[in-house]
Amino acid sequence: MIKHSQLQLFNLVPEPQQNAQSKIIKERTGTFTDNMKLPIHRWFRYSAGFSADWVEKVITELEPQTILDPFVGSGTVCIAADRLGINSYGIEAHSFVYRLAKGKLAWVVDIHAFLEAVTKIKRFAASLQPNLPEKIPVLLSKCYTNETLIDLFKIRQAYLEIAPSLSEELQSLIFLAISAILRSSSHVNTAQWQYILPNKRKAKVYEPFEALERQVDLMQEDMYQMQSITQSSQTHLIQDDARNLKSIPDNLIDLVITSPPYANNYDYADATRLEMTFWGEVNSWGDLHETVRKFLIRSSSQHVSKDRLSLTNLIAESIIDPIRDELIPVCQELENIRKTKGGNKAYHTMIAAYFIDMGFVFHALHRVATSDCKTCFVVGDSAPYGVYVPVEKWLGKLAVAAGFDFWSFEQIRQRNIKWKNRKHNVPLHEGRLWIEGKFMAQSPSHKFGQNLGKLLEAIVLDDILKPRLQEFAQTKNYYLDWQRSRPARSGKKVTWEDKYGNKHDLDFVIEIDGTDNQLGRPVAFIESAWRRYTKHSKNKAQEIQGAILPIIELHHLSAPFYGAVLAGDFTKPALDQLRNNGFAIIYIPYKHVVAAFKEIGFDVAFDEDTPDEIYAKASNTLADITNLDKEKLRQALMQASKQEVEQFMDILKNCLERYIAKIIIIPLFGIRYEFLSINDAITELNILDINSPNGKFDRFEVIIDYSNNDTIKATFQNKTLLADFLRKLES
Repeated sequence: MIKHSQLQLFNLVPEPQQNAQSKIIKERTGTFTDNMKLPIHRWFRYSAGFSADWVEKVITELEPQTILDPFVGSGTVCIAADRLGINSYGIEAHSFVYRLAKGKLAWVVDIHAFLEAVTKIKRFAASLQPNLPEKIPVLLSKCYTNETLIDLFKIRQAYLEIAPSLSEELQSLIFLAISAILRSSSHVNTAQWQYILPNKRKAKVYEPFEALERQVDLMQEDMYQMQSITQSSQTHLIQDDARNLKSIPDNLIDLVITSPPYANNYDYADATRLEMTFWGEVNSWGDLHETVRKFLIRSSSQHVSKDRLSLTNLIAESIIDPIRDELIPVCQELENIRKTKGGNKAYHTMIAAYFIDMGFVFHALHRVATSDCKTCFVVGDSAPYGVYVPVEKWLGKLAVAAGFDFWSFEQIRQRNIKWKNRKHNVPLHEGRLWIEGKFMAQSPSHKFGQNLGKLLEAIVLDDILKPRLQEFAQTKNYYLDWQRSRPARSGKKVTWEDKYGNKHDLDFVIEIDGTDNQLGRPVAFIESAWRRYTKHSKNKAQEIQGAILPIIELHHLSAPFYGAVLAGDFTKPALDQLRNNGFAIIYIPYKHVVAAFKEIGFDVAFDEDTPDEIYAKASNTLADITNLDKEKLRQALMQASKQEVEQFMDILKNCLERYIAKIIIIPLFGIRYEFLSINDAITELNILDINSPNGKFDRFEVIIDYSNNDTIKATFQNKTLLADFLRKLES
């Protein structure tokens, strides 16, 4: 299950995850698996990916201004950055995968224009005469029946004829939608890895027009969700080579998150061969090298065999000087073993070429990175022919040689331990290679900020707000949940699921009928956040929206209260954005925090230009604060936030103490009409006689008006469901 990091009052390092479920989640962060539940990401599954949820956690913690993914694939990092309102660059050398990423990043397109364009394409496709080309690529013949191919080709022809009249973003969006249905329309096993299995049959197959309709519905839903969070993409997507990054200016990037090709003989050129064949970009496997493979990092034996590389020439490259002494014996052993194998795979030159390419990548990254840039590579080690290759170690050495300060490795899962048919028994792993500069690793300002955040969180949430919430909950027989052990749930965190199945950790949740041993029905969600500088305050506001609003949508029939406790520097647009989306706000400006600390003789009015030695001294002062000083801080912050807290509690009480003012039930009878175009709908509307209604029962529409002007609107298909809903309102 996807799990989002808590939006804390300050950016704190997450506590270690100890239970089994957390271990599984951590192991999956190096895969695309959980992204299939996330909006936008799920539009097309590209196996060479990693967890978007983890990416958002990293961005939230490190607060970068500009992110780079030099191997962006289908856009995971850039979509996560868009969600949080952060500038990003995505580089992709694989031409077809680049087009898929363009489709995902076209989520900003006007939804009605998207639906109208798709409808036009479907209508045009349906009108075409059914026929097949004389020469059909073998792969397509193996994967589809003639009937399915006819429909797919009709959709393709309709798209190609109509696309020139559409905007570039609309073209990309619809191109992705059609590409995404190709595997679900095939009756054979078209696994997401590149190997098509024509002899295996799937249980569930969708007819192309049905598959397209399902895909468009999915995309429409996700676009509404994403556009409710932010209205624009801040991504620069570029088809380019990670080995030179020529499109990226110097000293621009302060965070790199990526997963480079693994040195494990996976042919990335082959990953989308089915889709490329359908669109006519290749006709056979043999076309892949000139079309795609030769532009990629050399990580497969197919690549180096085509290029006829010489090991002698490869190991003479100066870029691999830092690892040459370790690399040569490994490559020589692979060359000797190769002679004994029937496949005769060129692993010896593949490994050498791979690290040469990655050496150039690190030099390019060093040029575009700021002095405090932090880099994370999701990587896996390798053992071709059973010869171990310490990938993260050699990559780390190449990074340091390129000018970075140091590297470390964080393992997230073991590999090569499950499959009975594995070709060797060498234990492998996957993890995160962190490459850092000394400024990021030793930043006194970061340390001071963490400690200040812990103190403020304890005072504002625990000492000021929680007592008020507890008093209200006890008086009204509600249950207040906050971060601590509770038998009704696992761990100490207050975690609730949103409508997409993602889980979010919150600060406070108020429940009806909740007890220590039983979860109740949630009726209030409260989250907190700190922002030291206004330049990222809108990002934080969007982040809070992205976590809370999908939970509210899942529990909309309860019309729950939702609020945010904010401290620090937030711009008026950021605050307005939350209020306009229904959030109640407690806001403590940074100047009030500074004033509170002055009460104990401690000046914390620092900015981005404050010297490190001042931050270091301030950290020591903060650590020595007495209990008496903490009480003075509490009183000062309580006085500064008194009006905000009172207004917040009034809104909360008004929401939870409301009563039903009116119930409206509208039974609807009639005939359902469906149309493929606006013109058809208007034509029928003009001849429809509304004075002589007829038809059968369709549904109940219900409107519940509350005393505080809240409104619930719902639809039910029968009396039983409606009656159950009304009974629940009584509780």
